[in-house]
Amino acid sequence: MRLVIFSLAAAIAMWVLGFIFYGLLFDVGWATAPEATQLAIQAALKALPHSGTYVVPMGGTPAMVQAYAAGPVAQISYNAGGYPMADPLVFVGGFVQFFVVALMIGWLLRGLGDRVDVIGRVRVVLGMAAVAAVYIDLADPIWMRGDWRHALFTAGVDFIILGIGGLIMARWFVLRRVSSIR
Repeated sequence: MRLVIFSLAAAIAMWVLGFIFYGLLFDVGWATAPEATQLAIQAALKALPHSGTYVVPMGGTPAMVQAYAAGPVAQISYNAGGYPMADPLVFVGGFVQFFVVALMIGWLLRGLGDRVDVIGRVRVVLGMAAVAAVYIDLADPIWMRGDWRHALFTAGVDFIILGIGGLIMARWFVLRRVSSIR
């Protein structure tokens, strides 16, 4: 039961941080184009056959290889149907994701047993947060030559969010240990 309670606490903290960084501070990590340009690109995107993630241009023909080398190149996460900008279901889904991640962190910490002290647990959760942020968020600029500003922003934010959630879960194990000694 304590695992569920602390996972909920971690999920709430992670959700609030996510809202602050990805909602209120959105403009820090993303580039935007003028409205007319955005609408022209949106109209062109309707030529894509279905929702998916596209790299444009892409293909093995000489024309595609040359077009890729000449640029511009784009990676597009495309949703053909659209959805409300501030869809409440996204926030619910995000909270569920954070709760599951907190449970997973708790499972990881539980596996450490009594072999690792408090400082070791902090190192594990912060190390895990750093590994996840570097591996996931920095992959785009390294492998796809994407935007470093966006990648560094998301890596920093994801490290903070995962780190705080992990520290809350690490605290659960400290309290559990202290209460079991009494």
